[in-house]
Amino acid sequence: MEEKCRAVVLRAVDYKDNDKILTLFSLENGVVSAAIRGVKRAGAKLKFAAQPFCFCEYVLRVKGDKRSVISADIIESFYPIRENITKFYTGAVALEFVGSFMQEGMDGRELFISLMGFLKTLCYTEVSPKIALSKFLLEGLALSGYELSVNACAKCRKTLKNRAFFDFNIGSAVCENCRESLDVEVNPNTLAMLSDLSHYGYDELEAVDYPLMIQNKAIKLLCHYSNVKAGVVLRAANDLMLYCKND
Repeated sequence: MEEKCRAVVLRAVDYKDNDKILTLFSLENGVVSAAIRGVKRAGAKLKFAAQPFCFCEYVLRVKGDKRSVISADIIESFYPIRENITKFYTGAVALEFVGSFMQEGMDGRELFISLMGFLKTLCYTEVSPKIALSKFLLEGLALSGYELSVNACAKCRKTLKNRAFFDFNIGSAVCENCRESLDVEVNPNTLAMLSDLSHYGYDELEAVDYPLMIQNKAIKLLCHYSNVKAGVVLRAANDLMLYCKND
């Protein structure tokens, strides 16, 4: 049996001498795994179809629970992402997020649309890659059932002003008067940035402008929250902060 799917390559792992196993995130089927044969050979015609970020229409042969790539037509390579180190690592965090939160057979249409919006923003606009990533993580967490509340204190509903805290167990900001001993103090501007991002689409992100320090803090908060609430450690985020802390 054959099936078609439009999918983004999340991951490509070496298999045998010349093959790879792809993790594909498809509009039609969510996350699927498929072998792609001979792709490591010089001049392999499907080499492009095994590159992270690549968006293709794949024809897959299905035999039992196994899939293999028969052919692929490229829709968008998103190649500029691989030419800039900050874009590459922010993109890698997003791909890892999808691979961690999505399981085979899950309906991921909304997350797929969000990922495509993120990749297009990363590839074709001047929006800060870290602002775009923060938008994706914020939206992705909400779509995965872990929405954050950052617009006001979750307990008394007052506006957060001089000092702000975050309760990672409930995913909400709290004020100084309502905080508990385990709540972590955060920069109010970090929460303000996340609040702005929750109200803007990807095509409006040029209006969001915060210092790099705040962008870094926002990503760290979102990644720590994904760890606390879902047990997901986004290892690519560590590389992003190590190699692109000042970019």
